[in-house]
Amino acid sequence: MTSDSRVRRTALLALFFLSGVSGLIYQIAWVRQSVFTFGVSVYAYSTVIGAYMIGLALGSYAMGRRIDAHARPLRTYAALEVGIAALAALSPFLLGALHALYPGLSNALPAGGFWLTLGRLVLSLAVLTPTTFLIGATLPVMSRIYATHGGRVGSDVGRLYLVNTAGAALGCVLTGLVFLRYLGARETVFLGAAINLFVGAGALALVRLAPARRPSGGDGAASEAGAALGRGDGATGAATAPGPAAGALPISAGALRYVAIAYAISGFIALGYEVVWARILYIHSSHAAYSFSLMLTVFLAGLALGGAGGSWVLRRRRATLRHFGAIQLAIGVLAVLILHAFARLPGLHLEDWFGGYTVAYEFLIAFVTLFPPSVLLGVLFPVVGSLYTRERAQAVGLRIGRVNAFNTLGAIAGSLGAGFVLVPLLGLRNTTVALAVLNLALGAAALRFDRGGRRALRFAPAGAIVATILAVAVLPTGFYLGSYYTEVDRLIFYKEGVETTVAVLEVPEDNYKISFVNGRDEVPTDRASMSAFRLLGHLPPLLRPGARNALVLSFGNGIATGTMNTHDIPVIDAVDLSPEMMEAAAVYSEENYDVLDSDRLRLHVEDGRNFLLRTEESYDIISVDATHPANASSWALFTSEFYQLIESRLAPDGIFMQWIPIHGVREDDYRDILRTVWDIFPNMVLWSTGSTHSYVVATREPMSSVVMQSVLTRAAANPIVVRDLGPPEAIAGYVAMAEADLTGYIGRGPVITDNDAFFMPAR
Repeated sequence: MTSDSRVRRTALLALFFLSGVSGLIYQIAWVRQSVFTFGVSVYAYSTVIGAYMIGLALGSYAMGRRIDAHARPLRTYAALEVGIAALAALSPFLLGALHALYPGLSNALPAGGFWLTLGRLVLSLAVLTPTTFLIGATLPVMSRIYATHGGRVGSDVGRLYLVNTAGAALGCVLTGLVFLRYLGARETVFLGAAINLFVGAGALALVRLAPARRPSGGDGAASEAGAALGRGDGATGAATAPGPAAGALPISAGALRYVAIAYAISGFIALGYEVVWARILYIHSSHAAYSFSLMLTVFLAGLALGGAGGSWVLRRRRATLRHFGAIQLAIGVLAVLILHAFARLPGLHLEDWFGGYTVAYEFLIAFVTLFPPSVLLGVLFPVVGSLYTRERAQAVGLRIGRVNAFNTLGAIAGSLGAGFVLVPLLGLRNTTVALAVLNLALGAAALRFDRGGRRALRFAPAGAIVATILAVAVLPTGFYLGSYYTEVDRLIFYKEGVETTVAVLEVPEDNYKISFVNGRDEVPTDRASMSAFRLLGHLPPLLRPGARNALVLSFGNGIATGTMNTHDIPVIDAVDLSPEMMEAAAVYSEENYDVLDSDRLRLHVEDGRNFLLRTEESYDIISVDATHPANASSWALFTSEFYQLIESRLAPDGIFMQWIPIHGVREDDYRDILRTVWDIFPNMVLWSTGSTHSYVVATREPMSSVVMQSVLTRAAANPIVVRDLGPPEAIAGYVAMAEADLTGYIGRGPVITDNDAFFMPAR
C-alpha cells in the first residue's frame, strides 16, 4: 500500500469518526427537544428513539442495495453528509412546529396510550426520518469506499465500526456534559450540522485528490461489483464471480441466513440489556440530565473497543461461526454475572470515595458494570461483517447495509420489547436472565453450524449453561435492583414497571415510611416532610376558597393530594408518570387520608407537561408537588415555557403553587428558577416549612395583608388544618419572603428557557 493510499484511508477514518460525533449529538439533542412536545415519559422517549432507529435501518438497507453500482461512491458520501447537515439544521424548527400541531392531533385520537404513542411515532417519523435515513446510509457507502480488498473486509468494516462508534461516544459525553449546558439544545444541533458540513467538504477534497479510476480494486471496484450484482450475487450472497475471490470464506447459504437472523436477534438482546442496565444503574446515580449520557458513553466506548479488538484479530485469522458462537456464550454468562456486580455496589460505598454522586463516580460505576459486556457486543460487528460478506469486496455495500439494517430493526424491537413488555412482565432480574438465555441459544446454534470447529467446543454450550444456572441460583432477591437499601424485612411494597421501579419501606416502631423510585428516596414521612406535603395540600384551597377544580402535577403517593381533598374540591385531577407510585399510595392510606377512595379524584398516568399541553380545561388551583430540577425527568418543569403553560391553564382568579427544593440545587440555579416564575407571575410569595422545602405561591393579583389574614382565619376554623399545620401563627411563620423582599433577593438576571435549561446537582 502506497503512502498516498495510507493517508487517504486515514482521512476516511477521520471523516467517519466525526460523522459518529454528529450522529450522537443529534440523538441526544432531539430527545431533549422532543420533551417539549411529547413529554418526558418513557413512551415519548421510546417513540423518538424508535423513529431515529427506523430511519437508520431504512437508510442502511436502501443505500446498501444501490451503492455497489456507483462509480464514485465518495461523491455520494459527501452528498449524504451535506444532506444530513441541511436537514438537521431544519430539525429544531420542525420540532417546534410539532408543538403547535401535537395538542390538536393527540386530542383527536381515540383515548388510550396506544393511540397517543402511535401519534407521537408518526410525528417523530415525519421530522426525524429524512435525516436519520441519510445517517443510516453512510455506513454501507463508507464500507463500499473503504473495504475494497478481498480477504480484509471484516477487518476493514471493523475499523469503520470502531472509529464511528468512538466518535459517537465522544459526541455523547460532550453533548451531555458540555454542549447542552453551555450552548443550548438548538445551538448543539447547529454544531452537529457544522460537523457534517466539514465532513462533506473533506470527502469532496478527497475526491479531487484521488479521482475515480477504471481499474478494479480501490475506489474503482464498481465494475467488478456491478458485474456481480448483475449476475445476482448481491441478492443471494453466492460467490458467482469467475473463480474464488482471494481470501473468500467458504460459508454455506444456510449459515449466511443464520448469521443475518442471529445478528438481528443480537440487536434485540443488546438494546434489551441497555434498557435493563440503565434502569438498574439509575439507583446508583444522581439521575441528573447527564446521567444517561454517561451510561451511553461507556456503552459506546465498550462497543468501540470491541470493534477494535475484533478488527485486530481478523487481520490475523479468519472469522468463523465458532467465534460468533463463543462470543454469544460469553455475553450470556457475563450478563448474569453483572447482576452480581450490581448486587454488591451498595456495600462498596464507592460514592464516599468521590464525595457523593459526582460525574467521576457515575462514570466509574457505569464502567465497572457496562464496559465488559459492551466490549463483547462490539466484537460481534467485525465478525459478522467478515462472515456475511465472505471477505469478498464485491457487493460489500449491499451486504453491510443489509446486515446492519437487520441488527437495527432487532435493536428497535429490543428497546420497545424490554421496556414495555419484558420488564413489567418478568422484572429486571428475570428479563436479564431471559436475554442471557437467548445469547446461549444463539451461541449453541452457531457452534452446531460450524462443523469444522474443534471437538472441545462442542461442550462449550453445556458449560456456559451450567455456569449461568449456578450464577442465577446464587443471586439475591430482585429487590436490590430497585433500591439502594437492602432491608427486605422492611419492605411493604415493591413493583417494577415500564417507567419506574418502586419500593416502599416501613419502620413501624418509628411510624415512618419512605419510597424509593428508581433508587431515589421520595415521600418520607418524617415530620419536616409531612409538614411540606400538608402545606402544599392545604394552602392553595385556603387562598382560593370554593375552588371548582384543582390540578396536581406529580401525585407521588398522594399525601399532598389527599390533604387538598379534605377541602371538598369537586374535581381534583392528579397526574404522575408512574402508575406504580399510584399503586403504592395504598400503603400510605393513613398519610394521604385514603385519597384513592375519593370519587372526586381523577388519576392520569402521564407527565405533567404533556398533560398541560393536551388539556383544554381551566383550573382554579394548579399545584406542582415534589419534583427536583436536577432530576432527568423533572427539569422541564422549571422553564419559562412551562410556566407559560401553567398561566394559560390557570383560571383568572386561580392559585399556582410549586415546591422548589433548597437541597441539591446551586444558589444561582435557585435564583434563576424564582426569577423565571416571577417573569410570568409577578405577584409571588415565597413560603418555607424549614429544612430544605420552599414553595412559590403565585396569583394574578397581589396577595395583600387582607388576603393573608383571611387565610389565617379560615385555617383557624378548620380542625384538620390546625392538626396538620398548627395554629394560625405557626402558618404565618411559614412565609419566607413577601413580594418586595423576594424581588430584591431574585435580582436581575436570565430566565430559564427550554433551550438552555441545565441543572447541575449541587454537592
